[in-house]
Formats: sequence, structure tokens, C-alpha cells
Amino acid sequence: MSIQQIMMATYANPMIVVDSADFDGTNDFMTRGAGLTGAVDSRLLIISLWFRLDGGDGTLMTILQGFTGGNLHVWVKRLATNKLEIMLRDASLLKELQIETVNSYLAGSTWHHLLFGINNDAGGAVFSLYMDDAADEGSSSTQGAAEPIDFTLGEWAIGRNTSAGAETLNACLAELYFAPGQYLDFSNVYFRRKFISASGKPVHLGTTGALPTGTAPLVYHHIDDGEAVANFATNRGTGGDFTITGTLTTGSTSPSD
Repeated sequence: MSIQQIMMATYANPMIVVDSADFDGTNDFMTRGAGLTGAVDSRLLIISLWFRLDGGDGTLMTILQGFTGGNLHVWVKRLATNKLEIMLRDASLLKELQIETVNSYLAGSTWHHLLFGINNDAGGAVFSLYMDDAADEGSSSTQGAAEPIDFTLGEWAIGRNTSAGAETLNACLAELYFAPGQYLDFSNVYFRRKFISASGKPVHLGTTGALPTGTAPLVYHHIDDGEAVANFATNRGTGGDFTITGTLTTGSTSPSD
């Protein structure tokens, strides 16, 4: 790490105490019921989220997805191999990037942080995937020729593959941030500190999630410590609120603990 990076990391976002939302693995999930307001196709994307897996080892579980007419264009999943996977497709359903983690993630009491950024420009995709503040980039593949990722989709869901009625998530989630059209190079520790502290805790992203880049993301689901868990469906970003199916409960722990 350079001296400049160390100095810059000193001025990271302050830590914040948050609560989590518990998805029970049976019938709890959230849907947008429409596209994300203001979404445009883009070569840029940032994803940040905290999760604690409570079950479902060896099964496929969807954390986040976007689709149109049953065709999945965007997803974040925990695979049956217990690895995390991100898939990004263009409007022609060609893969702009499919990447898995090296490590497996199992049910337990540990909170994990996923941080991902991509700049899929014409010179070739530049991307980084960090788990718990450490690089965890496993196998990856592409099909498309640096086309924009398709974000102008008809439906978005959190906690289930609602297009198939399966892959229900058994986990707690917190601080879910999804920002098409934005990019940071997370190989630089200064940019990681905008999402995760040096001690491995959540940091303040701003009331609309705008602090990391200066622009609010399309999706930012957050609940303060002690806030009603139903408010997790309120999108603090600009893309519009989600609707809860089932009944979310407040997680027994949070990544702030």
C-alpha cells in the first residue's frame, strides 16, 4: 500500500450501527413490481452487501436478480457449490461477465461483506470482487464484446428467483447497495473503505447511499439500529421501493455487532 493510500484511508466514511433483515428461506422475499426508476444500460456497476447465511448449504439461493419475461439478465447468487456468483448479461442475453468466488460460504454466525465493481469498457472488462475485504476472484467468463449490461428490466427481486418460484434465500441481509452506472476500483483500499471499515464493519453510506461516489445508487436497502424491519423494503436509493412477500423479522445479529 502506498503512503498516499494509507493517508487517504484514514479519512474513510465513519462506521454506523445498522440492523439486518431476516429472510426465512421459505416464503420471504421482496419484489420491485416494475423496472428500476431511472435505470439505463451501462458498462459500469458497483454492488455492496452484507449477509449472514442461516441455512441452505449445498443449495442454490438468490440474493438479487433482475429479469424480463423470464430471462435473467442480472443476478447475485449463492450456488449449490456454496460459492458466490455474479452474472451480468447484455440485452442479447450474452454474458458480459460471470464470476464466482474462490472460497465457499456456509451457514453460521459470521457476517460476510461482498464488494464488486466492473468497468466493462471497449478495451475489455476491468473488475474486482472482494469478500470480507480480501480479493476473492475465482473462475470468470464472458461471451459479449464489452456491450452495456442490461439494467432496463421489467422486474427485480431480492431473496428469491421469483421468475422460477425457487432459490429462496435463508439469510440475513443488511446495507444492500446496487449502483448501475457507477464504478470504483476496489483494488485501491481507499475505495473499499467507503463501504467497509478497516475493522470489518459497515460504514455510513449517507441517507440515500450517495456518500461513496457522490451519486445515490438505484438501490440502497438500509435499516438503522432499532428501526422497523419492514422499512428494509423502502429503497433509500432512486430506483423505487420494493414490496415484501412473507414477513421479514429483525435479524438476531447485524454486521455492526
